[in-house]
Parts: sequence; C-alpha cells; structure tokens
Amino acid sequence: MKPGRETNDGWELDQLHRDEITVAMNWVIRTCQDIVRECSHRTFWIPSGTVTGAQPTVDHLIKSARADVLNKLRHQIDGVERIITIAEHERTKRKR
Repeated sequence: MKPGRETNDGWELDQLHRDEITVAMNWVIRTCQDIVRECSHRTFWIPSGTVTGAQPTVDHLIKSARADVLNKLRHQIDGVERIITIAEHERTKRKR
C-alpha cells in the first residue's frame, strides 16, 4: 500500500458519507415542505377531507395524521437513520 493511501481513502469515504447524509436530510426537508404545502393553511395542519367549519372525529384525525404527515416523515427519517447507521458502522470498521 502506498503511503498516504489510507488517508485518501478515509477522506473519500468521509466525503461519500457527508454527501449521502446531506442528500437524505434534504429529502426530509423537502418532505416537510410538501406536507406544509399540501396539508396546511397558514402553517396549521388541516386534516385531509375536513369540511370547512366541521369538527372532525378523533378517528378521522388519527387516520389523517398518519396519512398526511406521520407516515411520510417516518419513511424519510427511517431512510436517513439507515444511512447514518451504515456510515457509523463503516467509520468504526475503518478506525479498527
């Protein structure tokens, strides 16, 4: 192995991890923006299918909260968590 090669590989892997985490976090932010755009009025959540002036049932609120916001965010957050876990694992392996 050439001198300095290990440092260069480490830098490249670090850059890859930075890029992957940044892209994944950008998708979380975009998802938040989409949710705000699609499911809110003046930054307040409006459950889907709510008739103006009507009081939604608790069951409707639960279903809408999951469909409109929580499932979308959970999907993106789970993806970022997987990417971060892989990066942490690779960094730990490299430091051994």
